[in-house]
Amino acid sequence: MEPVRIVHYLNQFFGQLGGEEAAGAGPQIKPGPIGPGRVLQSQLGDGFEIVATAICGDNTFADAPAKTAEELAGLIAEFRPAILIAGPAFNSGRYGQSCGELCAAVQERLGVPALTGMYDENPGVEQFRSRVLIVRTGPSARSMGEALRQMATLARRIAAGDAIDRPAEAGCFPRGMKRPMIREEIAATRAIDMLLRKVAGEPWATEVSRPAFDRVAPVKLDAPLASITVALVTDGGLVVKGNPDRMPNGYCDRITAIPIGGLERFTTDLVEAHHGGYDTQFVNQDLNRLVPLDAMRQLEKEGAIGRLYETVYATAGLGMSLTNARKLGQEIGRRLRQDGVQAVILTST
Repeated sequence: MEPVRIVHYLNQFFGQLGGEEAAGAGPQIKPGPIGPGRVLQSQLGDGFEIVATAICGDNTFADAPAKTAEELAGLIAEFRPAILIAGPAFNSGRYGQSCGELCAAVQERLGVPALTGMYDENPGVEQFRSRVLIVRTGPSARSMGEALRQMATLARRIAAGDAIDRPAEAGCFPRGMKRPMIREEIAATRAIDMLLRKVAGEPWATEVSRPAFDRVAPVKLDAPLASITVALVTDGGLVVKGNPDRMPNGYCDRITAIPIGGLERFTTDLVEAHHGGYDTQFVNQDLNRLVPLDAMRQLEKEGAIGRLYETVYATAGLGMSLTNARKLGQEIGRRLRQDGVQAVILTST
């Protein structure tokens, strides 16, 4: 009996092409398992064969998701897979987007079931969980072994024809769909029971999941605005013209530092907006619409602020994971505090 044919997808790092310097690698496919695919093959066991490994750089996929997914789907089709397994991507935003985009494309265009794995905070979860089975993983590759074990178990169930109607019960993220069902107790009774368990300190679970967000306490200025240094920061994707820092236009993992010493206003020959979450054409006509350098220089001349900090820090906020957002925010804050900045104006889209 012919084994179940699997194609595995990896980014440039796990596909052994290189690190960030290889993030621009184009779509490609190689026979057999590579890197973590070898462990996945052993977890799948007899009756399954990873016939090929598809690979693509994170930047290439992030710059043109639909086009890249279509090209990869064409390469994958030649190996006639029964299942596509992508990743796991853990908490890597660009990698998560790539895995989700490719899984969705393969399912829709080839009719081949697909699955991937991500951490809770990966932005790819919310983007693709309604269309793709996504196994819950830890935040980093330290949990690679367990993640591959879970993904292999799920692949075996799919190969056996098991319909995964309740993904959460299979160790995946729920699809966010609500189905009618009959309960023995009415909603009022269930709500009161839940409240009583909560008050008594007993285990309880809500039937309506809600996101949880960190609260940041505002800091009061200890000096008048007219005597302090103010910085400009944006998550609107401001980059030096040509984007020499190669900042992704979404699912970002880095910041850019743009010097503004001697500049009265931004001009289109110096900077541009590089962001995949909004139409940048109007911002790129006048970058001061995104980061009001011209207005801040005027306030500086009028004495409304003491001094404008001579560096603008920027990132692209589209789909950024909470982990990366915290890390980048803390790094920007560290630099500003080190240079004596006492207030920040954060602009967005």
